[in-house]
Amino acid sequence: MRILFLARLFAGLKSGLAKGQWEPGGVPAIYRLIEGLAADRDVELLTAFCVKEPDARFPRRMRQKIPVIGDAVILPYATPFGKAARQPNAAFNEAAHAARMLSLAARFKPDVVYANYTNILPAALLARAGYRVVLRLMGVQSHHRDIAAGKAPFFRWQMQSPFAHVVCTEDGSDPASLIPKLVRPGTPWTVRLNGCDARALPEDEVRAFRAETGLGARPSVLFLGRLEPYKGAIAFIDAAIAMLREMPDAADVVVVGDGPLRGEMEARVGAAGFGGRVRFTGAQPHAHVNLYLNAADVYVSTNMYGNLSNANLEALAAGACLVLPTSDPSLPLDTVTDRLIPADVAERYDRNAMPDSLAEALCRLVRSPDQIAARRAKSRALARQLIRPWADVVASDIALLKSVTARAPSAALPADVKRAANQ
Repeated sequence: MRILFLARLFAGLKSGLAKGQWEPGGVPAIYRLIEGLAADRDVELLTAFCVKEPDARFPRRMRQKIPVIGDAVILPYATPFGKAARQPNAAFNEAAHAARMLSLAARFKPDVVYANYTNILPAALLARAGYRVVLRLMGVQSHHRDIAAGKAPFFRWQMQSPFAHVVCTEDGSDPASLIPKLVRPGTPWTVRLNGCDARALPEDEVRAFRAETGLGARPSVLFLGRLEPYKGAIAFIDAAIAMLREMPDAADVVVVGDGPLRGEMEARVGAAGFGGRVRFTGAQPHAHVNLYLNAADVYVSTNMYGNLSNANLEALAAGACLVLPTSDPSLPLDTVTDRLIPADVAERYDRNAMPDSLAEALCRLVRSPDQIAARRAKSRALARQLIRPWADVVASDIALLKSVTARAPSAALPADVKRAANQ
């Protein structure tokens, strides 16, 4: 069967594709599915990557055969109105990309189209033109809540297209409560957790890594992710500083990741005089990330958009003691997180009282190593029950696409999704 895959050219895919190579980083839900489809002998795959922001590495449309994934088209981002005119340029590119994707579909004649939400316009047009289209959302955001509330009629029209199936990641944003309000009545949909291949490592390997990186006998508190506002990076560093002021020798703080807030975070640590207690590693290869997760005694998430993210699932699988924000039932947000990761596994802090509530939670934990150890053991046990390997998740996605192509029923929800939707 022929599958046309419409994807954003995510940041983690750019450096490799700029060289004509496949060197993915980040977005595993996308790149692993592309790899799985390319390896399937029953599938003829054409992948179209859309550049959604100015990038000099992709000055023109390119079609080439990429190692591992096969035929691919890269659609550039044009700036016909000048680089400063962001909104007119964005509108122009949405229309241009949609036109190009419709043209690709007309020539390629796919049995099914798989599109992530950043390509909602061509996905909607193709579905309304009679193609079988599976739409993929990576969780829901405030934008989707606005659509459900009737504030964005054009996007609502797009979401109400006759999709063959809608698949959404359960990232803690509680999509199962919102998707029925977004899609056309009768549209089959699935919400599920991402996969995770992280694992708890042997204790001698973890000890060697701690010695190599200078993490001594004190508990280590880890933050992992892009250093951006929506990740709560500044709130985390303020809470870490508050903890160290109260207990200067109680813990080491490790920040793994990079982003626009790194300079400000380092400056705050330096001004507080805790440069020797807080280290910034920058971005790390995935294998090193798993080592840091295993070496961490306490893992903190300050993600305000949902706390079943890839990083949090990996921390759970590595057996870290998780510290998460409380849920917000009014949206709702993270109520599924509460059900899937209960209070005896993860320590909670008040999301509406940051950074003080997080500092208090960290102080409670570092004063009680027995509690950290108990929560770590429960994390490992829960991960074995809750998380599937990426290979299993990708196999399920491919089976869904094949069932759509065969016009077979495909609306069944996985067990964890049924819990999320029905409780």
